[in-house]
Formats: sequence, C-alpha cells, structure tokens
Amino acid sequence: MQKIINDQVKEQVKVQVSKILPKIEQTMNEQLEAEVLTQSSNSSKKSYAVATYLSEMELKKVLIEKIEGNKSIHQSNEQRNLYKAFVKAYEFDKIILDTYGDTVTLKRRRDDDADKDEEPFAGSDRGSKRRREGKEPESASA
Repeated sequence: MQKIINDQVKEQVKVQVSKILPKIEQTMNEQLEAEVLTQSSNSSKKSYAVATYLSEMELKKVLIEKIEGNKSIHQSNEQRNLYKAFVKAYEFDKIILDTYGDTVTLKRRRDDDADKDEEPFAGSDRGSKRRREGKEPESASA
C-alpha cells in the first residue's frame, strides 16, 4: 500500500514539475534580461560620465594653453595668482584621474545626481509684504 502511495506521489510531482518548469524558466529568463538591460544601461551612464569628465579636463587644458599664449597674465599679480591656482587645480585633477580613473568620475556623477534631487531654492517671496499688510496691487483692484 505504501509503495502505491509513493509511486502516485512521484507521478504527481513529475506532472506538477513539468507544468511549473516552463514558468520558472520564463521568469528566470525575464529577470536575467532585465538585469542585463540594467547593467548595459548603467554601463552607458558610466561611459557618459567618464567622457564628460574627460571633456572638462580637455577644455581646462585648452584654456590653460590660451592663457599662456596671451601674455596678459604677466601684467598683474592677481591674474598671475589666479592662473597659477587654476593650473595647480588642473594638475591635481589630472593626477587624481590618472590614479583613480573611473572611480572618481562615477563618485562625482553620483554627487551631481544627488544635488539634482535636492529641493530647489524657494526664491523670492516678492509681494508677500503687501499681502501681509492687507494691501493689493493697484492692477488687481481694478
């Protein structure tokens, strides 16, 4: 009797597995496809962040070359000091980029994204004084 029950249970398990297995495979494939899409999307974002940072570095380099070509930096101490500070900042950025590469640009991009998520400045409360005093602008009372 026990053997018959075991055989029936095994048969029912096989039937159920054959019904469930295609659904499991489909679900796993969908999840894998979603993960692959997410990874490829993140990869393009990373590439864009690196390209943006490199473009910024190239622009700084061009600006430094233009400033060096223009002899006006030698006229005043303030201009000379600003130029030296700019070159020093560029050199530090270049060293950091050479040393840490993608890590720095990705962290910087995440920081920029976090800044975008913050609430914007409330701005001016222009006209609030008139409202508090109970006065309306002349154009509104007409």
